[in-house]
Amino acid sequence: MNHRLRIISVFVFIAILGLAVFSAPEPQQATANDYSDHFPILAYAEIITDPDSGEAGRIDILRQDLGNGQLSHDFVYNDPRRALFNGGNAGVTYAVNTGFQSADANLNDQVFWMYDSILIWNAEACADLTLSENAIAPGTPGVVKRFFDTGVINLDWVADLTQVGFLSAADFSYFAQNPNVLGVTFTLFWADANGTTDIDNNGKADVAFREIYYNDQFEWADNGLEGVQPSGPRIFDFPTVAIHEAGHGVSAAHFGTIARQDGVLIAHPRTIMNAIYGGTLRDLTGHDHASTCANWAQWPQR
Repeated sequence: MNHRLRIISVFVFIAILGLAVFSAPEPQQATANDYSDHFPILAYAEIITDPDSGEAGRIDILRQDLGNGQLSHDFVYNDPRRALFNGGNAGVTYAVNTGFQSADANLNDQVFWMYDSILIWNAEACADLTLSENAIAPGTPGVVKRFFDTGVINLDWVADLTQVGFLSAADFSYFAQNPNVLGVTFTLFWADANGTTDIDNNGKADVAFREIYYNDQFEWADNGLEGVQPSGPRIFDFPTVAIHEAGHGVSAAHFGTIARQDGVLIAHPRTIMNAIYGGTLRDLTGHDHASTCANWAQWPQR
C-alpha cells in the first residue's frame, strides 16, 4: 500500500531556568558530591508533522540521518539529581498520565498504546533497559506545558519519561504556535553555570527528564484506519506515532535517508525512527533493534 509520507522535523531551543540539586563526576555512574548548582533546561524537541504543512522540501534528498541511531544526550545511571524526582530509582522510570485522552471515535485503547509504545522498547532482549513505572495522578499538568504557560520549570516531575497525553491547541500554546505538529518529545538537560553537564563522562549531555505530547487537533485511530478517508478527515495511526516518540524517550535518534522520488516522499531504509511518518508501522525494524541494543546492552556500565 502506498502511503503519503509526513516529515518529522527537529527543532532545538534552549530555555535556562533555575533549580537546586547535588553530586560529582565519576566514570559510568554518579556518586554523591555537590550538585546544588545544577538546574534543568528545556533543550530539545523532536516533532512529527502533518504532510500538508509545506515542509516536504523541494529537493531530491531532504535529509540524511546516519550513524548509530542514538541521540547525543542520555540518562545517567544512578543520577542523584534524577533520584530526587523519580523516587530514588537508579535506573529509568516512566509514567503514563491517563487524564489527557482524545475523544476521537477510532481510538479504542489509547492508554494501552501509551504504555505499549514504551514497553515495546523495554522488551528488547539484547538491551538492559529495565524501565520501571511510577504512578502519576491523572490530569497532572505536564512540566513543559506549564513552562509554556508561565515561563517556569516546576520541580515536581515524578518520572524520567512521561506520556502526558493529548492536548488541543487551545490547551497547549506549543501546538497553537506549531499547528502542523502531530506529536512531540521534549528533553530537558541538566546544566550548571558552564552549560550542559556530563557527570558520567560518556560524551553525552545528561538528561533530566522527557515528556511526550500528542496534538488532539488531528484525527487519530488505533483500530487500523489510516490515511485519507472517503468521507472524512485524514486519520493518523496513533500507535505508529507513539512508538516513534517513545523511541526518542529512550534515546533513539532519527535514522535513514529521506528523499522525494516521482513526487512521493520515501524513506530508506524504513524504520520506526525514520524522520518521516510513512503510514502504519507498529513493529521495530532491524535498525531499531540494532541502535537500541548498542545503546542499552551495557546499561548501566556504558
